[in-house]
Amino acid sequence: MIRAILFDKDGTLTDFRATWEPWMGGMIRDLADASGADAADIADGFGFDLRTDTIPADAPFVTAPGYVTVETVSRRIGWPKARLSDWLDPRSGSVEQVIVPGAVDVLRQLRDDGLKLGVLTNASEAEAMRHLAHMGATPHLTRIIGYDSGFGAKPDPRGAAHFADALGLARHEVLLVGDGMTDMDAARGAGLMAVAVLTGTLDAVALAPHALAVLPDVTHIQAWLTEQQTA
Repeated sequence: MIRAILFDKDGTLTDFRATWEPWMGGMIRDLADASGADAADIADGFGFDLRTDTIPADAPFVTAPGYVTVETVSRRIGWPKARLSDWLDPRSGSVEQVIVPGAVDVLRQLRDDGLKLGVLTNASEAEAMRHLAHMGATPHLTRIIGYDSGFGAKPDPRGAAHFADALGLARHEVLLVGDGMTDMDAARGAGLMAVAVLTGTLDAVALAPHALAVLPDVTHIQAWLTEQQTA
């Protein structure tokens, strides 16, 4: 019996590519102008393909916490990390999050069904809280855990384990829903079950070996839970 669900944010509650790809190319070119560095070198640091304006599935921007990507790019452009963070933060913070249609309604319904819900993200806790509040998701969540909340960044399993333990639940009573391998690895390391969704950058072939199920998006979670209870 699943009694709590821990969701990833980017690529799970939001459509990753629809949110970030339209912004990345312009941001990289603006940063090249501001720093005098080569745009292609900056794009490589983020893992962005400037030729196609797309984010590859294994891009650092996808798989690594923000502070790691900042460290990489700051070295490439010759800026201190703090300067690059100050330049990036207001720009990334203003990016309109493209919510998976129906995602917040699903959170509301799951909460009304008695499940405890949380978010585990490799964004900072402050950024996550800002985005989730704007989405209208915050009232349905019992905990928001970012990379800087004291448990490390995914795939470190400590945040996932803490979510279950703080609720007094057995690990097998908690489901983690995410779009990437860092989510799947964090769930496995914490002893949580995992379900994958296809609103990130990975396809079903990559995700299926690591998840109980691969769903089109989070709006299919309730139907999947019902299937498990009646199986």
